[in-house]
Amino acid sequence: MAIPFLGKIIETIVGKGADIISELVTDKDLAKQLDHAFRTQMAGQDASFKELELEAERDMFEAQQKTVQAELHQSDLYTKRTRPKIARQSWYVTAIYALSSMLIPVAPEAWGLGTPSMEWQIFIVLASPALTYMGVRGLEKWKKGGA
Repeated sequence: MAIPFLGKIIETIVGKGADIISELVTDKDLAKQLDHAFRTQMAGQDASFKELELEAERDMFEAQQKTVQAELHQSDLYTKRTRPKIARQSWYVTAIYALSSMLIPVAPEAWGLGTPSMEWQIFIVLASPALTYMGVRGLEKWKKGGA
């Protein structure tokens, strides 16, 4: 789960810094040298920001796991069984939605059922409690083609 706005903030800072350097420094060679030094400094800062982002992500995952384990060690059976029950219900509703979107086009047009299409946004919303229970925290990796 990457924090998306950090990259845009750094890009904006680098762009504004380069604009300020080009406006204030009249010597083109000195301006290029300062621009290069500024971009190098910001690239180093970007690496440390990414490291901090990974640490924050790891800490969030550890906190989530501690919460789940604390729920498992409770004596109250209702709270112990609630998360798995919600995940099961989420999978049931998701499966019904997926199957109905595949089977309804097969139904005769006389029944008044048009040709529905599967909306992926609805599918993901329905499946999100089950995916969260399984440990999937985001779909950014698959969306961008990563593994």
